[in-house]
Amino acid sequence: MDQHERDIEQLHTILRYCERLEVAKAHFEDSFDRFQDTEPFQDSCSLCLIQIGEAVNRLSEAFCESHPEIPWSKIYGMRCHLVHGYEMFDAEIAWDAIQSHIPPLRAFCEERVCE
Repeated sequence: MDQHERDIEQLHTILRYCERLEVAKAHFEDSFDRFQDTEPFQDSCSLCLIQIGEAVNRLSEAFCESHPEIPWSKIYGMRCHLVHGYEMFDAEIAWDAIQSHIPPLRAFCEERVCE
């Protein structure tokens, strides 16, 4: 498998976890209040954000550099914060990422895997 194929594979992984975020939001109701008050909702979404960050970290440097419109390092930084932040979970920051940053990332990935 060449690097381009590995990058496309990681984009598929990102898309899979974007979809799982949508499923979690639909299951728990798509509201910040529900998110803030429901640990299983937070846990489900956090796992997806972590896996998205892992997939981003496996993208080639060349791919990331050729698409500076996506904040790759911030996505991976969110993963690191969720994994290593221990008891410092901030529901507002996570919810903002889910609502504001995941949709454009998903659209970007969908566009690239269909090329």
